[in-house]
Amino acid sequence: MSDIPKYYKTNLIDIENCKKAVNKAKVVTLCHSAGGRPVYMFCYGKQNVFRRTANLSSALGGHNKGCFADKTSMDYIPTLLLVGCVHGGEFEGTAALLNLINIIETGYDLAKTKFLELKSLCEKVNLLIIPCINPDGRSHIPFDSFIGKSFTELRYYNQGTWADGTLCGWPECKLRHPIKDYVDYLGGYFNDDGINLMHDDFFGKKADETQALFSVCEQYVPDFTVLLHGGTNTKNCVLGPAYAPAQIKKRVSQLDELLKSACAEQNLEYYVAHKDSDYGEKKEIPVSFNLPSALTQLCGEPCVTYESNQGLTDCPNGKGYSYDEIYSHHLILFKTLIEYLTQKRPV
Repeated sequence: MSDIPKYYKTNLIDIENCKKAVNKAKVVTLCHSAGGRPVYMFCYGKQNVFRRTANLSSALGGHNKGCFADKTSMDYIPTLLLVGCVHGGEFEGTAALLNLINIIETGYDLAKTKFLELKSLCEKVNLLIIPCINPDGRSHIPFDSFIGKSFTELRYYNQGTWADGTLCGWPECKLRHPIKDYVDYLGGYFNDDGINLMHDDFFGKKADETQALFSVCEQYVPDFTVLLHGGTNTKNCVLGPAYAPAQIKKRVSQLDELLKSACAEQNLEYYVAHKDSDYGEKKEIPVSFNLPSALTQLCGEPCVTYESNQGLTDCPNGKGYSYDEIYSHHLILFKTLIEYLTQKRPV
């Protein structure tokens, strides 16, 4: 689309160009995808040193979480992990992350707008930024934005088509996993092996992309991890881990309320999801144990899904947002997260 703003960069070449341009970040290749594509993490700050004497399960069993990750030292710096493009057709977060990297590097986003306050905030935390954890899925999408496209187009490109050419759709696309041998067109949800990273075999053999996330969370123990998703024309919202201790759910709720207030100040819509669903544990068919729950259980800190509006023209669940609205929502998310992590809050 010719009307895509210059700051809205989402494809794999854009990520490569970003990698070449940075000076302050340490860029790590976490792994290569099923299709052989690199997965990069941009690291800002200094990694904390944990005096680890036990894994998380054993530390909790001994009533001392600090034996897994002691965060009580005076020089401890909060860590935030931001992950884009878990599903390849949900790259709104990728655009925001590439701008955030440019803000950290220069004080300006890719539109040459000054963000010195946000740059200063970012310097108060350790930031781990993965612009695209699913480069295979991203490669399945032949354009850089869903804004202005139809709901049917999103279903086709994101979930793909069955062998008979019919749309896989959601949630039916999750009923075959790995899906590769059942489809004609492999959508952006999946890596080249047909794995949906949100529903990988977390207790068995995992995709390399999933294992990379596990390793990052175990090594760095981020104080908050956010998986950036697109949710058709949803109102932007946070979905907490379905399976997590009450303490973690309380922290997610605190963040939720802060985001609601911050969005209201800029006249942007925001949906507080946790009040309605109670995370789905009490349903007759409980909500799935997916990637956010797995990462939360792995490191003992919150991992959430952030659902972004995708700007579709015709969608049953709401109106489409503009580029500026989608981008502004993500900047509010990043700012609010860092402010939350740098203030001591009761949990």
